[in-house]
Amino acid sequence: AAYLACAQFALAILAVALAFRLAKPSAMGAGLDRPAVRFEAWDPLLRAQDAVLLTLVTLFLATPLVMIALNGVPRLLDLPPQVYWSALRSVLVALSSAGLCLVLAFPMALLIAGLRRGGALIEGVGYLSIAASPLVIGTGLFILIFPFVDPVSLALPVTALVNAVMSLPFALRALTPEVRRVESDFGPLADSLSLTGFARLRLLWLPRLRRPLGFSAGLAAALSMGDLGVIALFADPEAATLPLSLYRLMAAYRMEEAAGAALLLLMLSLGLFWLYDRGGRSNADL
Repeated sequence: AAYLACAQFALAILAVALAFRLAKPSAMGAGLDRPAVRFEAWDPLLRAQDAVLLTLVTLFLATPLVMIALNGVPRLLDLPPQVYWSALRSVLVALSSAGLCLVLAFPMALLIAGLRRGGALIEGVGYLSIAASPLVIGTGLFILIFPFVDPVSLALPVTALVNAVMSLPFALRALTPEVRRVESDFGPLADSLSLTGFARLRLLWLPRLRRPLGFSAGLAAALSMGDLGVIALFADPEAATLPLSLYRLMAAYRMEEAAGAALLLLMLSLGLFWLYDRGGRSNADL
């Protein structure tokens, strides 16, 4: 397992390095600060082509969701009790993961934005989890803690921690540019007023960063709700999360109950993302 994890990590590192090597930073200025006019969009043929492609993508994404809804609604209120307990565990893990993700991402974004040198290195460390799947990290943690403690007893805390780390790159991408913008626009004024520490956090950062903080937390919670990585290695049969319960229902060919569990998972994932994102947007412009 360790050997396969190393091979997977090496392949992912290669892909990430290639992506960063080919990516080009924007070299354009702000322009005239007006919406860009896409002249090629006036061509009826290109507009028809875009419409066909967007329709195909929509059908590809929406058809499975519609089928889940049609097959899951009749069984949504008639699922086995353990599925609802699994859903509660998944919600608790997702909430913990979202909180841990912000605890990790927010200080890192502040440090990256405040450093003249070394910020790129810290940002690169934050992106390392892109190159490792949850199964790779889970395998390493399993090997690490197995000689000292029963891994099953730490299944949910480890799942929340790993999911938070896996969401860290996305949170950094949302937070770091906004922190830089806030510090560029309001940092000198805050410095002149000796606004530091908790006062700077309460009066400057949190009000101005509510949107990206809410988005990052919502994304981390939604990703954690649907994760079937670490929990597959650590889970006790009596303490499964909702994705693992869904997998077990499908493995037992209980497809109607699996459809109901999938619909419940979809509703909870979208609901958590909406609540966090909506909370970040609420009164953000005041």
